[in-house]
Amino acid sequence: MRTQTPDARSTSPASPDDIDLAAIGQALKRHAAKLAVAAVVAGAAAFLASAAMTPKFTAQAQIEIISKGVGNPFEPRREGSAPDNVTVRMDKEAIGTHVRAMMSPDLALKVVRDLKLTEIPEFNTARREQTLTRRIVNFFTANARETDEDRALKATQDAARIYQVKDTRGIVVEFSSTDPDLAARAANRIVSLYRDALAQRAVSDTNDARAKLSPQILKLAGEVAEAEAAVTAFRGKSNIFDGGRERTGLNEQELADLSADLTRAAASRAEAEARAREARTIARQGGGETLPDVQKSQLLPRLIEQRVRAERQISELSASLLPAHPRMKQLNADLAGLNLQIDGEVEKIVQGLEREAKVMALREDGLRKRLDEAKRRVVEAGGDDVKLKALESIAKSKRAEFERLQTQLEAARTTSDASAVPPEVQVIAQARVPTEKSSPKTGMMVAMAAVATLLLGLAVVIVQALYTGARGAADAGAVASPAPVPAPRKRAAPAAAQLAANRSAAPSVASVAKLARLLVDKAERRSGFRTMVATDIAQAPIGSLPVELAHHISRLGRQVILLDWSPEGAGIAAKSATPARKGLADVLAGAATFEDVIAPLPGSGAHVITAGTNLVAAKAGDRDRINMLLDALDEAYDHIILVGAYGGLKELFKTIEGCIDAGVVVATPNAEPAAGDFLGFHVSDLDVVRYTGVEPAAGTLAGLSAVRPGARPDRGTAPA
Repeated sequence: MRTQTPDARSTSPASPDDIDLAAIGQALKRHAAKLAVAAVVAGAAAFLASAAMTPKFTAQAQIEIISKGVGNPFEPRREGSAPDNVTVRMDKEAIGTHVRAMMSPDLALKVVRDLKLTEIPEFNTARREQTLTRRIVNFFTANARETDEDRALKATQDAARIYQVKDTRGIVVEFSSTDPDLAARAANRIVSLYRDALAQRAVSDTNDARAKLSPQILKLAGEVAEAEAAVTAFRGKSNIFDGGRERTGLNEQELADLSADLTRAAASRAEAEARAREARTIARQGGGETLPDVQKSQLLPRLIEQRVRAERQISELSASLLPAHPRMKQLNADLAGLNLQIDGEVEKIVQGLEREAKVMALREDGLRKRLDEAKRRVVEAGGDDVKLKALESIAKSKRAEFERLQTQLEAARTTSDASAVPPEVQVIAQARVPTEKSSPKTGMMVAMAAVATLLLGLAVVIVQALYTGARGAADAGAVASPAPVPAPRKRAAPAAAQLAANRSAAPSVASVAKLARLLVDKAERRSGFRTMVATDIAQAPIGSLPVELAHHISRLGRQVILLDWSPEGAGIAAKSATPARKGLADVLAGAATFEDVIAPLPGSGAHVITAGTNLVAAKAGDRDRINMLLDALDEAYDHIILVGAYGGLKELFKTIEGCIDAGVVVATPNAEPAAGDFLGFHVSDLDVVRYTGVEPAAGTLAGLSAVRPGARPDRGTAPA
């Protein structure tokens, strides 16, 4: 939703866009030659100044900070050799510490003394030729307590520049001097002095460590022996011994083994009992021959084979012999004997399974008794275990401290000799005598002087142009801007030319159908398009245009609602002689809901909300409630048409700060419109359309008498 600010044109300040760029361009053209000459003169002056300066040379040495104790990873370690020192992690803070150490005054003072810089005039101002000007300057700035070493030390610190190479462990040492050979010697001397200082510091640290560690190690050796002897004696006294790979107590090991054996015995006993019960059940049912244990017997297969042979013979002879025949009787007797032998053998196997189950049960009982005895022994030895663990803890702590001190002493022994100390500083490149001067840089000085002079001149010319005429037209326009237009009064009708000039800003439409089509096109198929219909003068009647407009927009397939904004309570519905009913006033006052006031507009699919009983009493100036009402309608309808008297709509327009999308001005023939684009306001972001058509047919307003607020609308959904 677009927002317009009333009377925005009458109060707009002067804009920076009013600057006359053409005038500034002309000023730059006029002074181009002067600016070029000034830049050339400044460059020449810089060239002469650099030529008069004494050249300086800068020598550069490069070193790398390595981790202490790191040996060659490709060289195998010899057996029996001393262990390497503890590797120190080198981070950027550690490298920065080395840089600050190399810039220390003590190291610089050693360089001054070794190179005898106090005798060189460049580093000792007292050795320079004392001209009259220099004597005057020294008289006011000299420090009587400053010695030659102090002056040389200060000059040396200024000449040296030490910094870390980004994202590396490398450090660059630079030294500047008028003597190239001196610059190289000073840079190399700083590196060598710092490297020697680190080596000597490591040697002194190791000697101090040896002197402190030796007595402590001798004392701890005796304490460790006593603690371990106490542990061994207590073990023998309490009969607590360890065994196995994990060195656990024998009682605990026995308890664990018995628990495992008991578990296995219980499982075996349960399995044997199950087998015995199952075998006894199958044997009683006459199927003992099918048991797996029975089939494993060596005798039963032969008995079963003999029985099968006897049954076959009986079957073969029964065809020719009678049952009473001696041969048949013999075979039947043999078959009965074989069955008795088979049953007896099955019974023996079943009884064997039952005996095996009993043996398993007895073994389980024995293991359970042994486990209970082992538990009692573990419980009884619990206090001794606690004392033993305390003694072992003391012995272990003393042993760990003893081994730690021994490791430190061994490391100190390996670094006791200065030649065995691993250096922390490794020289990558020594400083060489420079052949090119480092300062002054003539080309850069000339370019910077010329560019700076040119930029300064451009700034001066632009500022002068701004204050002498570049904004003249804008200032004149600001002075000539008219004052705010006062409220219009009744007077004679203006001439036709003046009316045309006032009304030429907004497009004119003479047909309600064209007006409806124009508004639908402007809405671009989006919901909540707000249109305010007002007259061009305060006293003109609005007529029935809003109702006809709602009809036409509804016929175009859009959901439309007509809002009758009449603070005095006499809206378009009241003009049609309809009785007073609930409307906008009651919704704003909280006495009604949308379902109570939204009604269908007769003759179309549009809806309408009447003015209500009295909008003034409902606080028509409550901006928050009005915006909430309109926002709710925006969600439910495609078009919202606001209609009312001129004064009421003007107050509403100010209250909602111009939050509408289009304004329709109903033109009054032969009447002077109010000042401004819409409702007396100058608007720039609002679509204003003038309606110049003939008043619609009579009887349109009369149709509003059929409006019944609270009736169910035929289309759309009332907002919550």
